Amino acid sequence: MWYRDYVLGNTAKKAMMEQAKEALSDREHEVATAYVDGQNYKEIARTLGIAPSTVRTHLRTVYRKLGVTSRTELTQTLDAQTGATSPTQRNDADLIAELSLELDEAVRRERILARVLRIISQQGHSLDAVIGAVLDHALEICEAEFGILFEYHGDLRFRAKQSRNITPIFGGWLEEQGIFAADPETGLGRVATRLTTVNITDVRGENIYQEGAPLRIATADLGQARSFVAIPIMWGDKLLGAFTVYRTRLHPFDDRTLELAQLFADQAAIAIENARSQPGGKLHIENSDIPSASDSISELPLLAILPFRAIDEDDATAPAIGRRLASSISMELASSPLFRIIDPASSFSSKVAHMTPMQTAELLGARLIVSGSIRGLPDGGYRIAPTLHEAGRPAPIWNELFTSPDSNTNALFESLLTRLCAAIGTGVERQLLDAAKARRSKSQSAMDHFLEGLELHHLHGSGGFLMARQHFETALDLDTDFARARAALAITFVREWFWNSDRLDLLDIAEKHARTAVVLAPQDPWSQTVWGVVALYNRQHDIAAASFDRAMEAAPYDSYVVSRAALGKFYSGDFEAAIELFQRAIKLDPLHADRQRGMLGHAYFHTGQHDLAIANLKVIEKPLAWELVWLACCQAIIGDAEHYTTVERYRASVQISSVRYEARARPFKDDADMRKLEAAMQNAGII
Repeated sequence: MWYRDYVLGNTAKKAMMEQAKEALSDREHEVATAYVDGQNYKEIARTLGIAPSTVRTHLRTVYRKLGVTSRTELTQTLDAQTGATSPTQRNDADLIAELSLELDEAVRRERILARVLRIISQQGHSLDAVIGAVLDHALEICEAEFGILFEYHGDLRFRAKQSRNITPIFGGWLEEQGIFAADPETGLGRVATRLTTVNITDVRGENIYQEGAPLRIATADLGQARSFVAIPIMWGDKLLGAFTVYRTRLHPFDDRTLELAQLFADQAAIAIENARSQPGGKLHIENSDIPSASDSISELPLLAILPFRAIDEDDATAPAIGRRLASSISMELASSPLFRIIDPASSFSSKVAHMTPMQTAELLGARLIVSGSIRGLPDGGYRIAPTLHEAGRPAPIWNELFTSPDSNTNALFESLLTRLCAAIGTGVERQLLDAAKARRSKSQSAMDHFLEGLELHHLHGSGGFLMARQHFETALDLDTDFARARAALAITFVREWFWNSDRLDLLDIAEKHARTAVVLAPQDPWSQTVWGVVALYNRQHDIAAASFDRAMEAAPYDSYVVSRAALGKFYSGDFEAAIELFQRAIKLDPLHADRQRGMLGHAYFHTGQHDLAIANLKVIEKPLAWELVWLACCQAIIGDAEHYTTVERYRASVQISSVRYEARARPFKDDADMRKLEAAMQNAGII
């Protein structure tokens, strides 16, 4: 029976492999063959005349069709000989010996599993003790050197909760990361997106190691792992975390070991749910409000921070302090993937200045509103009274009093940020505060100039950036290590080049400042975003894409980060992804959405959705010249006679501003996209 099943199973497996190989298209086979020959994405793309992102897409399809998870497995599959072969003949003694070993292994497995179940029943109230026992026994039965249990926090974000036998340097690295975003191609990333076990044959053999993904580099170089398996911890259809065991030698995990690892992951899920159900029990998978990968963005509560209003209208200092505190809190929360924040451009708008928190929440579409007041004290100090409101509930759900002995609000900011995070219930106060300290300026005057520059920068006309530049330069004079001010200064040179100059040296100046910002704060999403913007306009699309990806991992709900990432997707030709990101940016800054609506309309033009393009472009209050061009093109394509009027509006705007629209000046990656726009402009009578 065993022998027959072995032969039939081996034959069926080979037949399935051959069938899967036949299912590959010619292009997929070309990409797969080049990949196993050692070529990277860029080399394959250059050889076949396609984009690197297309190479990645083809490889994902190949991996799915062939059922492989690494370059090593792919090589073995493509090299497999056609047809089934019989296994080597075994004598009775060999068969008896193998069956005996299997029986011993089965008994050992059952004993260990029984011990784990006994621990769960006796110590179910102590999640840490149960998970520790599960890890210990899993390492023994899987013959692995070390293991880690990761909590899942949604959107590809994990945190190492418990570990066994990892190197101190790897443990320190994981502790420093806190909640981190895993690259989709890492083992954890694949677990989160596929909800299946991922078996990594060679940690260093996959392309993601060569590309320098931080988690994979740390696993291989700091953890000294060579092979590992990552198993999802599921409760129903919900991902609770991932269970990983590692071998420091190149020794792939076989199917039997994967079954064992899955058993331990299932026991971990039971332990977590037992802890949840215990009276007063504490569940370590924190914050049920954090969405899973399958949740909609809208399920993450939208939060708006309003300026703290001054009680005494004659106090000239209090309003500035109130705006500084509110702006700083808003920017720091937006720089975390755990918060979806309305951009200060909207929450500080004059349109909401005289509204109640409930009215503001309705206008902005926010579920949570932070507001409050600030009052000067006789001794020169200030008292802040913040409140947290939830839409539909007139009474605040949190309020507190904070006092500062003077106008220096650094300590006050830290207290406010910490207590607000605790009130919202995220459990990330310390991690967020440490990040805030790393990127904020030590000089309050520098911070004030930076915020003033940002407000001027939001004046999207051609002159606002020059006024903003003066404030950013002053901020840097006061604090030369202020990375965000350096990044903002870089953008002013990009905008000067964009609006009214053919001087390429302006982009060189922008690149110098952007590079400095990234060096000063490599984890800051704004600095990474600006580096991406400069690279984009220098037509370095791959560099831009990598920078935008890093920024989006850190701050997926920051309006500025999202809108610039959308721009990168757009000019790279991924219009569908650009549409989704522009729509997200509009929700995050609803009162200042004209520019995002313009680009959204432009993206709809390139996808052939001309009615949607027109609908977005026509609601722009003060359209720029190029937005009129896109509108006229779409109107002409669908035969709307109004396009003649739109063309005249464009020509009138050009006469006033002297800024003509040139499609060739835009950094399209694919010339075909530029030619499509030029053809539409010609059809509309613009050129």
